[in-house]
Amino acid sequence: MNRQKTVLITGVTGLIGSYLTMVMLKRGYKVYALARSRDNKSAVDRVSSILKFWDEDVLSRNYDSLDVLDGDVSKENIGLSKHSIDILKREVDEIFHSAAVTRFNWPLENIRKVNVGGTLNVLNLAETFRQHGILRKVNHISSAYVCGDYVGVFKEDDLDLGQGFDSTYEQSKFEAEKLVEEYRTQGLWIDILRLPLVLGESETGKTFNFQQSVYQLLHIWSMEIFDHFPVREIYFNAVSVDDCCEAIIRISSMSLPVNKNYHIFNCEKVSLERFLDISSMVIGFKKPEPTTLADFMGRHLTPAQKMLLANNIFMFNNNVMLDSSSTDKILREDGFSFIGFSEDTLPRLLKYCVKESSLKK
Repeated sequence: MNRQKTVLITGVTGLIGSYLTMVMLKRGYKVYALARSRDNKSAVDRVSSILKFWDEDVLSRNYDSLDVLDGDVSKENIGLSKHSIDILKREVDEIFHSAAVTRFNWPLENIRKVNVGGTLNVLNLAETFRQHGILRKVNHISSAYVCGDYVGVFKEDDLDLGQGFDSTYEQSKFEAEKLVEEYRTQGLWIDILRLPLVLGESETGKTFNFQQSVYQLLHIWSMEIFDHFPVREIYFNAVSVDDCCEAIIRISSMSLPVNKNYHIFNCEKVSLERFLDISSMVIGFKKPEPTTLADFMGRHLTPAQKMLLANNIFMFNNNVMLDSSSTDKILREDGFSFIGFSEDTLPRLLKYCVKESSLKK
């Protein structure tokens, strides 16, 4: 009888980590889920709550396949005891490292502790597992925005092209990937899975992360405090959380070359102007006049308007083309293709926002 595949997942209370955990439990994986006790809630309570958000029955049906570990990636040995580490060494086949701070405006020193220091701690532990255990590989969940302000086509195998960074988040994820490159040379198999903007489920629009930039745009538009807005000739890459996690799991299960980078989205971008059109119709706010960024910057903005936009629309690098053709080809050959966002799928996302957030209708 085949042994149950066993994984360690970090960042289990985050959007990607929680959805990955839910799907893997349903598919018969044994999951060690790393989470912190926080806000007077234990790690177990936090993980249970977030899994029930996605599927009320997933815990009761897969209780014996989940083991919650109270730890912290920013600490040595990710905050685990020697006893826990000895168990993981004997059992863990793969690590999925998704723990990260995703706020754009955190001070660099603070965000490095988690996004860079946390990655270092995970990789050090993985090296121990590789030498003294059964670990096969590490799946490092990264960001497509390691491209920074690069102008041109940014391919899956690209990293350091002399780009600068408009946010501490982008810089920290870039630095984490540089660490990955170093550890690959030591014998660790580490795949990098770069994500774009991750939105709600494709069929339901369901999400709990309304702080993400696209959702913040919806909130700004619904406030109706802009007569004009820079959406013309601006595009962004996005993926639904279910498509994202399905692609990650498929790639991790394939027999593929070691130490590869993957862009977990299709090459087709979403038009911000079309997104505004559909959002206005579904949510019911007065649509601001679409304009270009150059025209918008020439207008007088109030301090409140500048504050709302500080970590949002101006974070988009509209001068880069993120090439995901290699990843897309691999997935299509495996029978999977990204659903994408269109007039059919976007309204589901928007209707869920209206139902569950403070957006007007």
